[in-house]
Order: sequence, then C-alpha cells, then structure tokens
Amino acid sequence: MKKFKVLRVVGNSIYSPLQNYYYGEIKEVIGKKFICDDFSKNEKECDKGFYATDIDGLIYCMNNSKSNRIFEVEVGGRSKVFNEYKQRYEEQTIVRMLSENEVRQLIKEQSKKMDWDYYHACYPVNPLELDIPFNKDKALKLLKEWASAWDSVEASVEASVRASVGASVVASAWDSVEASVWASVEASLCNSVWASLCSSVWDSVWASLYAYISSLFPNIKKWKYIEHKEGVNPFQSSIDLWHMGLVPSFDGGIWRLHKGKHAEVVLEISEEELRR
Repeated sequence: MKKFKVLRVVGNSIYSPLQNYYYGEIKEVIGKKFICDDFSKNEKECDKGFYATDIDGLIYCMNNSKSNRIFEVEVGGRSKVFNEYKQRYEEQTIVRMLSENEVRQLIKEQSKKMDWDYYHACYPVNPLELDIPFNKDKALKLLKEWASAWDSVEASVEASVRASVGASVVASAWDSVEASVWASVEASLCNSVWASLCSSVWDSVWASLYAYISSLFPNIKKWKYIEHKEGVNPFQSSIDLWHMGLVPSFDGGIWRLHKGKHAEVVLEISEEELRR
C-alpha cells in the first residue's frame, strides 16, 4: 500500500523526524524493506512500528525541521491507524524521495478536496518576506480595526476550529505555521524593538499568527466569543495586514507595524491616538 513519510535527511543519512531513529545511508535505504519484529498494536499513539500517512497527514511534522523531506513508501503487514496523522505499520519499504515541486503539487491537489486551506497551512505566508509598497492610510485603518479585536482571537480560533474540524487539525495547523514562520518573525522583531520591550509585545504578535490561521478555515462562518457579522471573519484586518507584509506589535501603550526581513518599524502610534 502506497503512503508518504516525513524523514530527516542529514548529509547522505536518513533519520526519523521525531525519534531520531537512524535508517542508514540513502543509497542503502532506498528499496530496502524494513520489518518491525516487535510491532505494537496497543492504543498508544507512539509505539513500536513504522509511521506513514496519506498526503493529508504530512502536515503533522513536515515543517518541524529544515532537514525534513517527503518520501514515498510502501507499507504492509499489521497496522494500527489512529487518525490521518498517526498510522503505524509493521512493514515499510522506502521507495523514493519526492522533489519539492512534486510535494507542493500533491499538497495543492489534496487541498482542493478539503474544506480548509491545507496548502497554505503546509506552506504559510511569511509577511516579513513580502515586498509590497507600504500604504500608510490603509494600514492605519486596518490597525485600528485590529486593535479592537486582537485580544479575542486566540480563544476564538482555538474553539471555533476545534468545533469545526477537530483538535488534531488545529494543533497541526498551528504547529506547521509556527514552525515555518515564527522563528523568523521572533528573531526579526527582537532585533527591531528595544530588548526591554521584546517580551511585552509577544501576546499581540501571537494574536496575528492566530488571525492568519483563522484565514485557513473559510468554512467557519461564525466565530466563537466575539460579536461579528456571520460569514465575515472578525480578524480579517490582521489577515489583510499580514498579506500586506506587515506585522503589528503592541507593548501596552504603543502600536507598531513592522515590515521587511529586519522587521523595520514603519508606523508607530499610541493606543490613545489610534482609538480617536
């Protein structure tokens, strides 16, 4: 049975992405059949056996390391399937490593069959990598809207997505976006604001990340814990800022908009002035 598997490639060697199991050199591993002699059929999601999924399960760990690659595998023997992300098999043959373009195309085709944006969960937009001219008037209008909604976003997105597609989906989408985008945003913003402010802005930056995740679920028409018009995403202002290449931060008194790979501050305004 054909499945897909995330493996970590270091030099010419292959390792499992989570347990660091050493498979061997690539040239020795491709085409080799592995058999787990002590395969486990118990109810523990993580136990002895070889894990592989269909395309819709790759998001679980494909982005947790820059060394991760996607392989086509053949699985067989006994199995224990928990969900789309956790599927354990007794036998596994690693067939080939897929190219980046091939993986993207497979995920894009899979995303069309799903009721959420699986493609952009696997390949999220990093706003600090976008080169878009700064529109101050539009940005200021969106920031004003976001300032009145940002403190509701985390609870709302967590609960709404969980109710719509399940806890495992929201967790995997969050982990994927965080792994792909967060390290870059975190490092850039810490270099952009004074060290004394770095820790105070994270709640607002995390909120923008949650808002971006909400955009991956257009099927949700009513978001929990916030008043809004049904069918309209109440966090759209932050999503629009994100796609304009802008990351908002708030230190308790001052709002800032950051742009570019160094998260340069392109707008700074007090909360009092913003709310006038």
